Amino acid sequence: MSKFSFNWGHGIVLTFIAFAGFMAYFYVNMSRQQIDLVGDHYYEDGQKFQEKLNRMSETQKLSDKVEYMFDAKENSFALKVSGNKTDLKVDFFFPGDAKLDQHFTYAVPSEIITIETQKLNVGKWKIYISWKQDGKEYLEETEIKITKP
Repeated sequence: MSKFSFNWGHGIVLTFIAFAGFMAYFYVNMSRQQIDLVGDHYYEDGQKFQEKLNRMSETQKLSDKVEYMFDAKENSFALKVSGNKTDLKVDFFFPGDAKLDQHFTYAVPSEIITIETQKLNVGKWKIYISWKQDGKEYLEETEIKITKP
């Protein structure tokens, strides 16, 4: 009776089998993931991209912007609105799943607005803050990261 001995040939075969198993696992898991990096109206959004850049450029020139602060410990996103700003919109976008996006609209915003974030999923969120002031539209963009407390 011969005794089995492990040699380099067996190692190569086992390496190929392990690699094929990893690739199969990776393929199955990635094919089940839904990634919503493109919005529902991507064509219209692309057409309005220059308009968005212009609004952001005009916002940079303002001395009286909407101020914002994210407090991860308190799970809140606070906005300080001063001056004659109207039609304030705050849009929270979650790149991993468009169904989780949140939108808030304030026709005549109060001076301090607090948005609770404890119900938002863990991860990176892109936030767009837009408003009207003196007949012009302005847009501010920021990102926050929600973590588990």
